[in-house]
Amino acid sequence: MAKVSIIVPSCNEAFEVSPGVTVLQRTVQEIYEKATGDFEVIVGFNGPPYQKFPEYPNFKTVNLPENVGIKMMVNILAIMTKGKYIYKTDAHCMFGKGFDEILQADMEDNWVVTPRFYVLNAKEWKWQDNRHYDYFYLCCPFTDPRGFRFKAGGHWPQRTAEREGNHKYDIDETPQFHGSGWFVEKDFFLNKIGGFPCLDPMGHAQEPPNIGLKTWLGPWEGKVMVNKKTWYAHMHQDGSAKGYRYTRQQERTSYDVWARYWMGDKWEERIHNIDWFIEKFMPMPTWPENWRELLENYRKSNK
Repeated sequence: MAKVSIIVPSCNEAFEVSPGVTVLQRTVQEIYEKATGDFEVIVGFNGPPYQKFPEYPNFKTVNLPENVGIKMMVNILAIMTKGKYIYKTDAHCMFGKGFDEILQADMEDNWVVTPRFYVLNAKEWKWQDNRHYDYFYLCCPFTDPRGFRFKAGGHWPQRTAEREGNHKYDIDETPQFHGSGWFVEKDFFLNKIGGFPCLDPMGHAQEPPNIGLKTWLGPWEGKVMVNKKTWYAHMHQDGSAKGYRYTRQQERTSYDVWARYWMGDKWEERIHNIDWFIEKFMPMPTWPENWRELLENYRKSNK
């Protein structure tokens, strides 16, 4: 199999899962315990404090002097990689054994793939419980009470339950994914999707809408897929343990920029408009029956 480059953008990952061991250090240890193929690991520090690691093989760190934002850091790390494939992970995750080889075995080069998603109990380093999420949807910006935005998250437990245990859906289309873990062919990410545009470098990450919608709407018949043959578990961060922090204004700016960009069909390389994507996956939670009317009214008022 080809080499997989596992990139770990991080910022202020000081939360300790055990005395003297940060969640970032434990995540890197986990990668080396669970990855089974030809792989490398690159950890990026968005400014100090930096952390030390054991002498892992095929391991390096990138210590930036200041925070440039997670999207810019992902771009930097992706350019540095040597593998055919990139697996991007948050700095507070646990993985299934052989996740790197399992994802590669059923991969297409115009896909973005995410494993099955669990919630991590970091203190005990195990799943919080057996609940898992295979599907994520794009939240409707017209119905969000907090403003015109693609709300982060979008867990779709109903579809997960409907297709549970049916091997027909072991590898299946999902509208979106959780930004904490995704697998992609390097050339597809850098030279087709074009990495992350940095219109809001210090804003809310908005990784799934950017990567997911470019994959679905672009001129390469791409798909966003879930591979249920493997999994990862992500630690939900609260305010006291959060790494990347954004001001309310930075978050609002990011939400506004990307919701207007995609709902306004502003990406010139697309071969589908946003209504093609919405129609493909309806009915999706938060999208009302009159979404077409709302979209048409939005288009008329934003010409």
